[in-house]
Amino acid sequence: VVAALSAGYRHLDCAWFYQNEDEVGTGIKEFLDSHKDVKREDIFICTKVWQHLHAPEDVEWSINDSLKKLGLEYVDLFLIHWPFAAERNEDRSVKIGSDGKYIINKALTEDPTPTWRAMESLVASGKAKSIGVSNFTIAGLKQLLSFAKIPPAVNQIEIHPFLPNQELIDFCRSVGVVPVAYSPLGSQDQVPGTGEKVSTNKDLIAIAEKNGVSLAQVLIAWGIKRGYAVLPKSSNEARIKSNAQLIQLSDEDFEAVNKVADSRNSRFVNMKDTFGYNVWPEEK
Repeated sequence: VVAALSAGYRHLDCAWFYQNEDEVGTGIKEFLDSHKDVKREDIFICTKVWQHLHAPEDVEWSINDSLKKLGLEYVDLFLIHWPFAAERNEDRSVKIGSDGKYIINKALTEDPTPTWRAMESLVASGKAKSIGVSNFTIAGLKQLLSFAKIPPAVNQIEIHPFLPNQELIDFCRSVGVVPVAYSPLGSQDQVPGTGEKVSTNKDLIAIAEKNGVSLAQVLIAWGIKRGYAVLPKSSNEARIKSNAQLIQLSDEDFEAVNKVADSRNSRFVNMKDTFGYNVWPEEK
């Protein structure tokens, strides 16, 4: 965290599920204490509520727990991490069924109005400056927008050249929701059936080598040129620094990445086997 903030990053993406908010909070405090020219309001901090905490009282518990761990009075953005609800145990752990998967809360999954009302109340109380969602489909966004008093500011979704997600990006823009890309560098996972990886794609590597930059810098620049925020992740200090050194992609190179992305739809982040719920059942 300190390395990222020192390199110029000002957007920190957290979540209850990541179980590292204590460490992130320590890093924020350490950085602010040693950089008096940077204020808390200069840093944009996002965190998220997990599926088993979608009941209204649990939504508030979740943000209070996150704020306590982060050492903050508010977050800039609070997201619903996944578009379905699950049951919880008394100790607020996820309730797991006999099949080893989450037990789905059908009522709150089918009608997330109570969850969203609780999210909206966090804006009123000042605990969240803005609220949004993650992993929502077009259908899910349409349902949410039909009853939201405060519309979601953001939909954080997987976007990279193997999953360009253009239709969803276009829809988000059309309804005033900012698309934000997680996994913008792809994944170390292979595409089922072909064994391809974003990180070893020859066409993408050629663009990076031609420009004398890293593949990550190319992919970040591609995302920015497409017009959305990107959230690169790394625990390597050197890569954290290089990822922050933004480059400009020429129109030619931009189109070359688009050519790689054309007609692809390889999703790497789908925890359906853990959840027992598939957000994208139409995808093979």
